[in-house]
Amino acid sequence: MIIKSAISNHHIHVTREVLNILFGKDYNLNVRRMLVQKGQFAAEETVTLIKNNKKIENVRIVGPCRKYTQVELLERDCEYLCINPPVRSSGNLKGSESITIVGPHGTYEAVESTIIADRHIHMSSEDLINFNVSNDEIVKVKTDSGLIIEDVHIKSDETCVLEMHINKDVAESLNIETGDEVEIC
Repeated sequence: MIIKSAISNHHIHVTREVLNILFGKDYNLNVRRMLVQKGQFAAEETVTLIKNNKKIENVRIVGPCRKYTQVELLERDCEYLCINPPVRSSGNLKGSESITIVGPHGTYEAVESTIIADRHIHMSSEDLINFNVSNDEIVKVKTDSGLIIEDVHIKSDETCVLEMHINKDVAESLNIETGDEVEIC
């Protein structure tokens, strides 16, 4: 069975409290475009990230607000910022890197917030059954060109829609584009 790929650039997720610090009290994110995953969207709003006297501007916020603030970087961002965050699943932040987030109305020191997102496939509970896999399982996938990609994590919850996420650095190195199809080996 076929799974579509989506390429992920660097971005951040914020809590309501952090959004208030960065953009002002009771600020609401503006939808730039809806994402495939239920209820998620790329916001119009962007922030600046600062670490080791270096900065990355125009980093997009992905909404809606979450229970935790998380910064997802690319390997090239980490090299530029001189940091070494772990490759992890979303929400697994203990012991991760810290970074400063700057918005138009304030600055937030995001302690243990910064990761490189692992390769993963979002699946509904029905998809888990259809693909005969389980949540948190690690699988291999094969691209149309026959390339095998290892260490792809399965993620499932009530908001998941079938889609493989791979970060921009990895996608470029493997010649994968958004919409390319993969199959679980």
